[in-house]
Amino acid sequence: MEKDLLADAMHEANETFAHMGQAVEAAVKKGVTQIDLTEICKELKLEVDRKMLTDLKVDHIIHVHPWLPWYFWFPWRPLWCWWWSRYYPWYRCCPWWWFRCHWYHHPIY
Repeated sequence: MEKDLLADAMHEANETFAHMGQAVEAAVKKGVTQIDLTEICKELKLEVDRKMLTDLKVDHIIHVHPWLPWYFWFPWRPLWCWWWSRYYPWYRCCPWWWFRCHWYHHPIY
């Protein structure tokens, strides 16, 4: 049986971002009011620096909103796109955020 490479990539992405969610939730439980995105990424062994965050148009300091789930206020979507382009560039972009990565006008719309 042929190995499903996209399924393997999705599994790896899901594991990475599940760990990110756990790290963010742990920081929130400690009572922090701000999270340094570069520190969270360093904890996850992702090579993210402030210049790359500037290119993604994401602030490096994220203000915590403890009354909301982390995935509403934490900028994981641009990091997801970056992760795909960094670790799986042959897919061109992550499957779910095609229009986020390629924001220019599309003829269908």
